[in-house]
Amino acid sequence: MSFTIYSTISLIAIIYCTVRPKILNTLELTMIFLVVMYLDSNVMDLVMLNLDRIVLGKTSSDRFTFYLSFIVLYPLIIACSLDHLRKVQAKLTKVLMILFAVFSIVGLESGLKYLKVLTYKNWNWSFDLIQWLCIYMITYFLHYQFRKLVLKELNH
Repeated sequence: MSFTIYSTISLIAIIYCTVRPKILNTLELTMIFLVVMYLDSNVMDLVMLNLDRIVLGKTSSDRFTFYLSFIVLYPLIIACSLDHLRKVQAKLTKVLMILFAVFSIVGLESGLKYLKVLTYKNWNWSFDLIQWLCIYMITYFLHYQFRKLVLKELNH
């Protein structure tokens, strides 16, 4: 059941992000995907394996659902959000878009908890919120630096 729900959500997100016009180029999108996956995998390894605060379900459906969210859905949400941020000028709108993206990811993780894909032990949604806000801000900063570096190289 959980795999069906999250694969449908991922498919809709992939179609949406593929069809709509983007400002970011393929290299930037790839960099964002890699950074988000790298940061999230390190945080989840620390939280799941070392601290034993989150337990992943034992069935293969639970694992596929988790990794689908982890590898496709969350980086896609952040990449689309960063692309939208490039179009918007108002600071309040930018802040609201960042918060919407982070709360969307936290909501999807709460859905994983509700569907018993993940079990929280000494972990709650506020830790998820802090984790994803930090991942988003680090990705935003690294994307900004990456963009400056690429533009500088292209101008020489």
